[in-house]
Amino acid sequence: MNKFFANMISCLIFDRKLRRNVRTLLLKGYIPQSPQHAANLLSVDGTSNGAGGFELVETATGKYYLPADAWLGDTIATAIRNNDIHEAPVYECAKRFISPNSTVLDVGSNFGQMAIMFSRHVGKQGVVHAFEANSYVFDILQKNISVNNAPVVPHYGAVHNISGETLFFPETDNTKIHTLGYYGVDYAHDSGGGGIPSIAIDDVEYHSPVSFIKTDIQGGDLFALQGARKTIDKYRMPILFEYEYCFEPAPHLGFQKYVDFVKEIGYVFTRVIMGQNYLILPREAPKSLVAKALEL
Repeated sequence: MNKFFANMISCLIFDRKLRRNVRTLLLKGYIPQSPQHAANLLSVDGTSNGAGGFELVETATGKYYLPADAWLGDTIATAIRNNDIHEAPVYECAKRFISPNSTVLDVGSNFGQMAIMFSRHVGKQGVVHAFEANSYVFDILQKNISVNNAPVVPHYGAVHNISGETLFFPETDNTKIHTLGYYGVDYAHDSGGGGIPSIAIDDVEYHSPVSFIKTDIQGGDLFALQGARKTIDKYRMPILFEYEYCFEPAPHLGFQKYVDFVKEIGYVFTRVIMGQNYLILPREAPKSLVAKALEL
């Protein structure tokens, strides 16, 4: 087993997200026999990287195309099908800070549930920019934006500290990792994946002030924030990034490097959400903004 998959599996063993979803399945008895048994299933169409194609489900948070063959294994798809918000505390945090008629950046958007829900808070003139590096998941993201008629702009590529580089995304292997959202850029390039373009947040054009940034890209969050330095300096928005120790080896990004960067940009750590998502605010943030964070 190469280092990339070894690190990923290490994360899964200790991942609160996995444990929480397993517990949900057990408590709710949510063990469907097939996609057709789900009460909210609308249709199945297209083809996927498995045999099941895509299914369109209507849920409490919107309509979503999901891989029909990722039924029990994908914890994000399971949460959506189950009328839950995947990582609801992250959403509850973000919505406190999103301003009307603003721009929100969702870095690591997966199937788009979070981006679509963020878009309901940006107002008529606002927009969400959703970034996704997995080409298969990106296709689903685009379909979900369209079916929900959401003001979300999708971007395909790996968010990084510089644009125009070629990074590598691993080939998905559901015999090892079932949740598509647990894959991230293979910085060591030892998993046999294909090349994808890199994108720096600073190189994207925004037509309204950026009021919130959320990043969750499996070990590369610091790279993403380094590539957003000008945007951060301009808008001084709240930022929520994820850090998981098991992703340290390949990109060589220990937590101290995050601490140093936060200090360098004049931000301070304010809250920890779900044990691994760090909310940082500008050091000069008004008391009203700090109060919102402390209420979480």
